[in-house]
Amino acid sequence: MTFFTLLFYYYSLWQVIVPFKPANEFRIEMEYKFKQRSSSNTTRLDFEPIEDEIQKKKYGVGSLPYLVIIFRILKLANGEDRLKIVNGAGQTMLSKKAAIDVLYKIDLGYTDDMKDRVTPHEFHIYLLTNDKMVVSAVKLFIMEDGTFLINDEVRGKF
Repeated sequence: MTFFTLLFYYYSLWQVIVPFKPANEFRIEMEYKFKQRSSSNTTRLDFEPIEDEIQKKKYGVGSLPYLVIIFRILKLANGEDRLKIVNGAGQTMLSKKAAIDVLYKIDLGYTDDMKDRVTPHEFHIYLLTNDKMVVSAVKLFIMEDGTFLINDEVRGKF
C-alpha cells in the first residue's frame, strides 16, 4: 500500500497546475441567437410518422438557441505569445498568435446540445509561449442545467 502512495505523490509532483488568467486581462462577450438546425445535423431512423409537436421540436424543426463567444485579450503577460482554444473532446478549435484587442470568435454550438452532453460542453483557452508551454488559461464550462461558468465562476444561465 505504501508503494502506491509513494507512486501517487511522485507523479503528482510532476503535474503542473495552470493558473487562470485574471478576469481584468480579458473580456468575453456572448452572441446568443436562434439558428435553424439543418436536417443533416440530425440522424435518426423513421419507422412511423411523427405527429406530436413536441417530437418535431426535439428533432430540429424550427430555430434553436445557438451560442458564439467573442474572446478579447485586454492585457498580455510576459510569455503569452500564442493563443490555443481546445474543446472538451481535445480538438483544437483555434491556434493563432495572441494579440491585444483582437476579436477571437469561438463557435460553441447549440446550447441544448451542450446541456444534453451531445456536443462538447467544456472549452479551454490557453495562452502559450512560443515554445508551446502553457502560461495561463481561461476555462469555459456549461453545466447540465445551463449554468455558464468562466474560470469556475458563475456568469449566467441559458
